[in-house]
Amino acid sequence: MKQLLPQMATFPPEAAQSRDAVLGESEMAQLLDRILREEQLTAVFHPIVCPGRQEIYGYEGLIRGPANTPFHNPMFLFETATRQQRLLELDFLCRKTVIRRFARLGLPGKLFINVSPVSLLYEDFVNGRTLQYLEAEGLNPGRVVIEITETHQIDDIHLMQTALLHYRSMGFMVALDDLGAGYSGLTLWSQMNPDFVKIDRHFVQGIDEDRAKRQFVKSIIEIAQSLGCRTVTEGVETRAEYEAVCALGANLVQGYYLERPHAVPPVVIAPERLAFEAPRPMQFKATAECLLQPLMQVPDDTLVEAVDELFRRRKSDAKSEDAIDAALADMDEGVGELIRGHVSSIAVVRDGEPLGLVLRDEFMNVLASRYGRELHGRKPISKFMTRRVLIVDKATPLEKVSKYLTNAVDHYMDEFIITDQGKCVGRGTLIDLLRRITDQQIYTARYANPLTLLPGNVLIHKQLDQLLEEGASFVAAYCDVDHFKPFNDVYGYALGDDIIRCLAGLLEDSAGEDDFVGHVGGDDFIVLFKSADWRERCRRLLEQFEERIPLFYNPRDRENGGIETEDRFGIKRHFPFMALSLGLVRVDPAQGWTKERFAEKVAEAKRQAKKLEGNASYLVDEAG
Repeated sequence: MKQLLPQMATFPPEAAQSRDAVLGESEMAQLLDRILREEQLTAVFHPIVCPGRQEIYGYEGLIRGPANTPFHNPMFLFETATRQQRLLELDFLCRKTVIRRFARLGLPGKLFINVSPVSLLYEDFVNGRTLQYLEAEGLNPGRVVIEITETHQIDDIHLMQTALLHYRSMGFMVALDDLGAGYSGLTLWSQMNPDFVKIDRHFVQGIDEDRAKRQFVKSIIEIAQSLGCRTVTEGVETRAEYEAVCALGANLVQGYYLERPHAVPPVVIAPERLAFEAPRPMQFKATAECLLQPLMQVPDDTLVEAVDELFRRRKSDAKSEDAIDAALADMDEGVGELIRGHVSSIAVVRDGEPLGLVLRDEFMNVLASRYGRELHGRKPISKFMTRRVLIVDKATPLEKVSKYLTNAVDHYMDEFIITDQGKCVGRGTLIDLLRRITDQQIYTARYANPLTLLPGNVLIHKQLDQLLEEGASFVAAYCDVDHFKPFNDVYGYALGDDIIRCLAGLLEDSAGEDDFVGHVGGDDFIVLFKSADWRERCRRLLEQFEERIPLFYNPRDRENGGIETEDRFGIKRHFPFMALSLGLVRVDPAQGWTKERFAEKVAEAKRQAKKLEGNASYLVDEAG
């Protein structure tokens, strides 16, 4: 076996699966040495797509060792390098190989490079070597995202933070890889403030059928948005998983469903694979778009002295116009429409995507210090921006914007950046947000049902009109309680009100984020489902109602399975436990629905549902 090593040992695929059965440690060390000396690594690239823009956002660069050797599997390669104390050498060779191949293929978008945190903490780690690789290939560090892969436990998070700040100072963006799979992912996230977090594939596999996984991913996306970073959802392997993560608001998506890693990857992915109609907000309530104000934008490499000129500008200072034009002369086109007059903040962007805000007061304090302008004037403005600013899409409901601000820790609160498909389009202010939410709450309260505080008939009709005008597909569930009047007559209106409030709570729990719950009056409610899993939600609602209702009866009536009382004709009879009837109507916009036709079909569905025994539903389905 040793005599084959000088010509590179090769093995059949089945043998490569067990390195120890083929080569001893010394042979593995020799093979590793040859790979490192002769740079016998191959780069492959896995596309990362942006569902909002339906295009490739960038590529993750991955490494493969020589074919037909145990080291073709990168896991074996890195395990051996770690044991042989050559991990740092391998890590740098991987970066060099990926950068060189990416540049020579001329791939678009950003390059995501995996970096071992153990390598970052080596004493002989060489600063600036990655920059040298990029310069040799003519690539800008602004196109590179350093992925921190937490495959080993890290005890000193402070050193990790220092290393990441070092990368940022060189113009790189930073991603925390495999969130949820490492030893201290959430701790690292909260202390490192990365630009991206990559959600581990474990939480994506089967997400379309797993409510717990959907809730987890939804929470991570919401936290990321409140912290001003973006999510990359890994491991998407099916169309159903892709649609599920897109519906949850995933910023970026990666997985075999879209494309597998290739040595020569595609630059365009078939539109039918990327196509996804993002759910529009169902509620009539306002979104962040109503708060939109103009916001000056500058590229992240704009010099401090040019931004200083922008902040100093006044409408009345006509003499400064020439200086401003000169300051802007070297900037890229599409900096954004400039606000004439005094500005309190400026957005820092890269390819239109917001990175942070430069706050006028903080910025001027830096320059006002002794020699401040001389020391910092030629530095890029990205060094003086705050990343701790909320970034929200213009379609985000105001309640969510408020929630993000409330949950944001150590963030600048007075204003936030508003985007459209990831691109900066303006700003919103906290004062305007509070004013609009207050107006909205007053409006909703005016037309809410006083018992449950759910939207009443005025708001129900308004919501229904909006859905029909938009041509939306939805399922309406008319909810009515059977045997409610006899219970109310025997137990009294106070306990009857408790039943209605209980049902209101169950309906709200069963509804999804984009669903609408309204209280028609008495024991009648309506739910307008946009959720794709409406069947499961209705089934769960019926089960919960059946479990909860017997608890409202006294022990004797529970034992008898109901109550004995007179019916409307004065005849004493047995009334079983209250039951919930759901009249369901599927609305297909292609069939030309009107409010009159909707009312007719809902009445029919309710009538048929009440004919069924116990907790039951009846579907009027004209969608086929």
